[in-house]
Amino acid sequence: MNVSLSPSAAEHLAGRELRIAFTTGCGGSGYRLSYSEALEGDTVISVDGARIALDDMAASRLDGAVIEYDAEEDGFLLDHPDAVTAVWCG
Repeated sequence: MNVSLSPSAAEHLAGRELRIAFTTGCGGSGYRLSYSEALEGDTVISVDGARIALDDMAASRLDGAVIEYDAEEDGFLLDHPDAVTAVWCG
């Protein structure tokens, strides 16, 4: 699993855990990024001092993704060709 962090994302995640989950709803499908502990069955990786937990669907689809931090929105963005939407909830 190859997921990387932009320098600003690495700074904001240092020592924390971010969970990425595949979601579906009336607006379509996408990924939810949240400060959250891993759930049973998640794949957990360590990237630049941060723990990233991915649910089964995210783990199978996000190889090569880059997590970025948007200071204006105070949230994280997922840069990956497969990601139609990514929603930050804190």
